[in-house]
Amino acid sequence: MTRRHALLDEIPGQARARLRLRGPDTRRFLQGTLTADLESLTSGTALAAALCTVKGKLVTELVLLPGADAEHVDALVPADGAAALAEHFDRHIIMDDVEVELVGPVAVAVMWSTDETAVPPVSVPGVEDFSTRHPAPGRLLVGAPSALATALAKSTAVDANGWAAHRIATASPAWGHELRPDFFPPEIGFVHAVSYDKGCFLGQEPLARIHARGQVNRVMVRVKADRVPAEAVSLSGQGRDDAGRWSTWATTDDGVRGLAIVRRAVASSGTALETTGDGSIAVEVISEPLGDDPGLPGRSRAATVKLGGRR
Repeated sequence: MTRRHALLDEIPGQARARLRLRGPDTRRFLQGTLTADLESLTSGTALAAALCTVKGKLVTELVLLPGADAEHVDALVPADGAAALAEHFDRHIIMDDVEVELVGPVAVAVMWSTDETAVPPVSVPGVEDFSTRHPAPGRLLVGAPSALATALAKSTAVDANGWAAHRIATASPAWGHELRPDFFPPEIGFVHAVSYDKGCFLGQEPLARIHARGQVNRVMVRVKADRVPAEAVSLSGQGRDDAGRWSTWATTDDGVRGLAIVRRAVASSGTALETTGDGSIAVEVISEPLGDDPGLPGRSRAATVKLGGRR
């Protein structure tokens, strides 16, 4: 088994900050605020979550970490938005007994095996270790840089291209690439961060209606091409000038591979697209929708209302 790892601080745009929420109402507050079910946040496991608007559109993504006790939850969040998120939480903590603070600095790494076998837990003083699905499947390691270096000594570091290749292979959307504000989580491959069974949270009603209807207008797919673009680029095809956006790419042993957010009408394997603008690149969809919400076809309106919670 060959192990590889990515230090998120060294991947452009992927650095993390650590928010600490503490108090007797912490889990209740987060349960009613975020998309994830806090009941699933158990020892040794990291939990993907999203903060959405009341209309169900993404504000930011988070990785929740269990604290030493029930009154303590940490959140690894995009570093560039950490201060604003801390202020957001502070504004919405009204009756709950919860305190929020930025702690750190923090170094974060993701480690995985190249043969898809599970990497065993890491036991190194000063390193917290969690099984995770996000920001990509593997072990999520958190600690001081020197302690992380010890934990990762038998693992091979990858660069931004290697990290992108891992994300593409595992259908893992990333902040600033697929995960961007003002999209529904199912549109951008992030439906695994949404619990439809836990009760009310910000944005639950529109997301529950999507779940009951079983359709969003955009979805995430894998694509292939002959060369990489210089930057994230729009896609056209099948009579659509706005077919989607190519958001992640990597050079792999199989050629150029990527993730794109595209219109559902073009989200089928074999669909030919091309980049817009000068020097267009031929792009082919090579998967069905990834991280999409399969929905609950056949649900009645009454069921939709029930799933949506409050009316």
